[in-house]
Amino acid sequence: MHSPTLLIIMMAQMGLMAAVLVAVWHINRRVPGLKPWAFAYVLGFLACVEFAVRVRLALFPEVVSAMLAQGLLTGMAYLCLVGSRVHVGKPVLPAWGGPLVVSVVMLLIAYFTVIQPDLMARYVVNSTALGLLFLVSGRVLLGGGLRRYPARHVLALACLLHGGFLLIRPWVFSLGTPGVSSTLQIATVAPGILLETVTAQNLIALCVLLLASEHTSQALQQLVDRDALTGVLSRRAFLARLAAREVHVPDYSGRGMERALLIIDLDHFKQINDGWGHGVGDDALRHFVSVADACLREEDGLGRLGGEEFGVILPRTTHQQACAVAERLRATLASQPLLLGEASLRMTASIGITMVHPWDSSELALGRADQAMYQAKMAGRNRVASVLAASPAMPPQQLA
Repeated sequence: MHSPTLLIIMMAQMGLMAAVLVAVWHINRRVPGLKPWAFAYVLGFLACVEFAVRVRLALFPEVVSAMLAQGLLTGMAYLCLVGSRVHVGKPVLPAWGGPLVVSVVMLLIAYFTVIQPDLMARYVVNSTALGLLFLVSGRVLLGGGLRRYPARHVLALACLLHGGFLLIRPWVFSLGTPGVSSTLQIATVAPGILLETVTAQNLIALCVLLLASEHTSQALQQLVDRDALTGVLSRRAFLARLAAREVHVPDYSGRGMERALLIIDLDHFKQINDGWGHGVGDDALRHFVSVADACLREEDGLGRLGGEEFGVILPRTTHQQACAVAERLRATLASQPLLLGEASLRMTASIGITMVHPWDSSELALGRADQAMYQAKMAGRNRVASVLAASPAMPPQQLA
């Protein structure tokens, strides 16, 4: 396939991809980074149109056309970088960054067109600027875990490969004769360049669409897996994590596959709702979660089982360590009242502990932890109790 045909295909596909991405962004504006990516492809389409018109009609002087085309392409690559940073939550680039990068590239293109005419130098400037921007975009997208963000890593790979190709293409595909050459020569040189560009831009656009789909799916999953009021695991997600065997991962600390389960019930919560109102009751639940987060590790699982009852999964934890965590949580909650303007509300909790063994079912473990929590209630509240099962053949042991 010859270059003019590839150029027409690239222009048509770039226009289609720009239209699709803008439409997807218009429908779902909550996907971070989608807006810069969509408008990057708008700039890419305009660059293709300008280049095609330059080949056929030559409406503008060479320097104007070259600066316009390279400015549009550099703006496209820069917006891809902006979209990548926004999507992963990195700080927003300064507003002057894009115009500065585009201006520098355009000035260099003008210099090697008018002052010191050299088509190869223009080619190197363009390839270097675009290549570096795509490489940085790919590097930004790496991270967060391949299993958790597969589409993000595929997009990162596409950007890295495209950026690497852009950097080496001046030495792989030589333009031949030095000095200023006609636009027709640029359009007909090395069909491999246009073919790679068509493939890369299609792949990147497809990855952006997959990224939007991935983000939407994760947002929906978040609604299912997270309690709307407190932001901790929902009951369904907590029970699924408790039942999962993947958390039984041996380590080298000697604790093996041990994990602990805590059931926590806030004391006299009905009195809080009746005396202060349900709004304060909601604040009390969120206050407990903030206290619990400060007492737990990142790997620990905190979930709301219903009403004022919460559960905690402590992986790779001995019974002694679980008791220490529960006692620290109980004491911290009792010592940090919920502030309500000039008033304060002291909260306490009753906590039940059990150990979850590999032979346990989640129902048995929950039953023991519930039993322990009710023992703490019956013993006067604001305390910790344990119910343990030493082995499948032995009955539970009750520890106050």
